[in-house]
Amino acid sequence: MSVSPEVGGNAAKPAKAETDRLGAVARRGRALVDDLEQAGRKPRTILLFIVTLLMVSGFVTWAALTWTAHDRALANAQAEARLLSRVVDEHFQWTIKGSDLVLRQAVELVADEGLNALFATETRRLRLIGMARLLPQIGSIWFFDDKGRVVYSTSQGKTPPADFADRDFFVAHQNGDDFFITPANRSRLTDSVYFSVSRRLVRDGRFAGVVLAAIDMRYFAQFHGGLHVPSTTALELFRTDGRLVVRWPINDGMVGRDFLYTPFFHAYLSSGKDDGAVEAPAIVNGTPAIIAYRRIAGLPLVTLATIDREAALQDWRGNAGSSFIFLVIAGALISGLTAFGLRAIGREDAAKDKLAARTVDLEEALASRTLLFKEMHHRTKNNLQIVSSLLSLQAGQYGDPVLRQGFTDTVSRIRAMAQLHEQLYQGGEFAAVDCGAFLRSIGESLTGEGTTRGRVALELDLSSVSLPMDRAVPLALIANELLTNALKHGFADGRSGTIRISLQAGDGALTLVIADDGAGLADGRNPADKAKSLGMRLIRGLALQLKGKVEFASAGIDQGTVATVRLPA
Repeated sequence: MSVSPEVGGNAAKPAKAETDRLGAVARRGRALVDDLEQAGRKPRTILLFIVTLLMVSGFVTWAALTWTAHDRALANAQAEARLLSRVVDEHFQWTIKGSDLVLRQAVELVADEGLNALFATETRRLRLIGMARLLPQIGSIWFFDDKGRVVYSTSQGKTPPADFADRDFFVAHQNGDDFFITPANRSRLTDSVYFSVSRRLVRDGRFAGVVLAAIDMRYFAQFHGGLHVPSTTALELFRTDGRLVVRWPINDGMVGRDFLYTPFFHAYLSSGKDDGAVEAPAIVNGTPAIIAYRRIAGLPLVTLATIDREAALQDWRGNAGSSFIFLVIAGALISGLTAFGLRAIGREDAAKDKLAARTVDLEEALASRTLLFKEMHHRTKNNLQIVSSLLSLQAGQYGDPVLRQGFTDTVSRIRAMAQLHEQLYQGGEFAAVDCGAFLRSIGESLTGEGTTRGRVALELDLSSVSLPMDRAVPLALIANELLTNALKHGFADGRSGTIRISLQAGDGALTLVIADDGAGLADGRNPADKAKSLGMRLIRGLALQLKGKVEFASAGIDQGTVATVRLPA
């Protein structure tokens, strides 16, 4: 955090130190040249020394830039792997939870009608087939009796008798487990690779069999293709016991293997961390890889995005090779030019022209970069506004006021993030955000629209405080929730009054105060501790993310409410 007028003060110190260091080196170099000239050295000797120093500096610079690019390529690969693992995590959660909902319907049908009655008529069989087609990931639904024999399949119908009593899912349900996820298997009946989720069937208090939803791997091939990731990037789902559940791409050698004792499982998952990104041998083939992992909450599963390390560095290798060739050519050219010795003055003029051209190129590149960032934040703001407009339209389709209020609150949060991006591209500063400016924007927006327009006045006491983007977004959402709550609860039923917003920095802390003279709180209760609404959960969670705390105070009914957010500097 930094306070105006020094924006990003701490971040600027290393850059200033580096500039001072380079300036000191340049001054020492100029002093050395002056000493050589004063000592009567010939221009040829001076030129040779300068050229040698230049070539050494060029090689050192190339080596430093190349190594920095190497680290940046790996960091970008880790960021990509983290993003992919988060996407895969969410996708797998919905895949498994959606399939489980279908299984629960089957469990209820068996409990009500009995297992054999489900397939007694064509209408009931079509009902089961319809259940299997509700979700695209479900290839088929299988029913097993209490002996492990196949009774019915939505893909095979009444299949010839097949005994699955030895399969791990059946044994687990027979021993009392309600829900089970199998590793990847090859079907005995269809010879296709699948994994499954299953539930225990109970009728009249007794074990009646198992219902199983087979998840086809081809569904995840389509998901992998939809993400447009290269074939060297694998998306994987493992059980925490090391058994592979889903992987794409997949081959026969991976099905049925136990990966528990691979270095990744042993070194990282055993540590108990819920997520991370590491460089480690790939679980399946042991090649060097960048692996991002996330445990799925509530399930013994972990999702992985594995990027081949060589593939991640492929572009870097090409660029490093090209730049090295360029460096060699440049060195050979400079070495040839030194043979002309006394033509140093002409070469110096050419160098000045080249430096001027390079400066223009850098300025143009900087302007293009600035324009790109502005366009990115502008488009992000526009996209968020489109999303909020769509949600507003959708809210109008529902008559339930609770549901409509949920949509309205979501629209307000999205608008807060849109205003933050608008502040970024209008201000032209992308490393930090002026919190006072965006709090003013949020306050004026919320008090100047809808039924509150003209009823609720806004008073502002905002210091110019700058925060990096990763801290500004949570603070903007907290402020939005507090202002929304003040307008919703403090000034309900047409009540008028004033909301005051204060933002101050000092004593190593940042303090945001949002106070109103509205309805107040009964019995001095603190909604941040007791309320279970999504808004209050967001406030608590975001404050915890910022390592801060939120407090509410009220003198009682009709005495207003004061919400105070304190964050470390």
